[in-house]
Amino acid sequence: MTTGDKTTLPAVRVDSAFKERLAKYAASQERDVSWVIRKAIKEYLDRHEEGSLGEDPDR
Repeated sequence: MTTGDKTTLPAVRVDSAFKERLAKYAASQERDVSWVIRKAIKEYLDRHEEGSLGEDPDR
């Protein structure tokens, strides 16, 4: 689904403990969970796209 320049991605399944951690962190930052997820994905992609020719530290 697309609205303007925003789109919805497929659902991501996480365990309840992870979801609770995410919700607590978002609340502590006074942000929506979706903001935290977008920020985390952007940081991950920025880090990995820059070094895509080298080794992946998360593997």
